[in-house]
Amino acid sequence: MQKYSILIVGIIFTAIGGFLFYKSADLAKKCTEEVTATVVDIEEETDIDEDGTSYIYYPVVEYKAGDETVKAKMTTGSSSPKYKINDKVTILYNPNKTDEFIVKGDGSMDILKYIFVVVGVALTGYGVFVALKKETPSKPVEYHQ
Repeated sequence: MQKYSILIVGIIFTAIGGFLFYKSADLAKKCTEEVTATVVDIEEETDIDEDGTSYIYYPVVEYKAGDETVKAKMTTGSSSPKYKINDKVTILYNPNKTDEFIVKGDGSMDILKYIFVVVGVALTGYGVFVALKKETPSKPVEYHQ
């Protein structure tokens, strides 16, 4: 079973990457209405682990969707604030679910998708190689005197 563990991890990484590609394409297809939003707040989330404390900053934007004023938090954050309060940002929102949006031209999630796919394919390829590799029995070393 240990022989197949790299293959399994590779398949999982590839599947996650594929899922991320699917979700972002699906969201991009739904978010068709363009509007200028204003950053009205920055939400800070704290992560404490054995390496210490880290912070992720999520901008909160406000925009008009038809007659409705929408206030929504961005789904991607960063380790240092990417925006300041009162910054203007162009977004595309989903007219059927107005708090669902993407920042126009923001490719921050693209890197993550590609990392998962590339690492997944590499691990899967290596895992297939390891799984198909024939094990050669080791010969005992003979010492002659």
